[in-house]
Amino acid sequence: MKRLVLACALLAIVPLGCRNERAEALQAELAKLKEERVETAAVEKARADADAEASAIAAARSELEAVRTDLAAREAERDRLRGAIEAEAQRAEHLQAEIAAVGARAIAAAQRGQELDADLARVRTRAAWAHDQADVLAREIRPGDPAWATARRLGALADFAGRLAQEYPGDPTVVAIAHEAVRAEQPTRAQAEAAAAQAAALRDRFASVYELEPPAVAAAPETTP
Repeated sequence: MKRLVLACALLAIVPLGCRNERAEALQAELAKLKEERVETAAVEKARADADAEASAIAAARSELEAVRTDLAAREAERDRLRGAIEAEAQRAEHLQAEIAAVGARAIAAAQRGQELDADLARVRTRAAWAHDQADVLAREIRPGDPAWATARRLGALADFAGRLAQEYPGDPTVVAIAHEAVRAEQPTRAQAEAAAAQAAALRDRFASVYELEPPAVAAAPETTP
């Protein structure tokens, strides 16, 4: 810019003859200056554009790094969650297997309980029958009855006690009564009383062991004066 002002000033003070030549030279100089000025502005603009582009690239790289960091963090969290899901799925499978096993054991226990209940019912039914038969014999064996009737009932008691001893070999009371029961064609009063006591002992034994209800005691018949 200073060079352009200086050229104009020189044109004002030089002679006219030389002025044309000098004017042409100055015009050429002005054209060159304008060209250089245009080139400088272009260079400066290009440099500014390059700086802006470099800043944009740096910002893009920074953003890319941030995205990569965030992506890596998200992938790590995804892997962690995937591992947790797989572990939870395995745990669920183990729990399901344990639940199935417990359910199977519960079903087996229930079935076994039903079988035991059925067995107990059969045992108690059989014991109730033995209890009732012994009670009948205890009431039917009476020392004052005819000898033939008492003999038949003593034989019935001996047979009954023998069968019970075979059916309940682990019961010492039943086995002992079976060994003590006697048969007699002409039973004495003492034998009849002992047989009645043995039948009552069998009845009470089954009532105690198998928790059976005692038989109702029949009311004694009224006596007329």
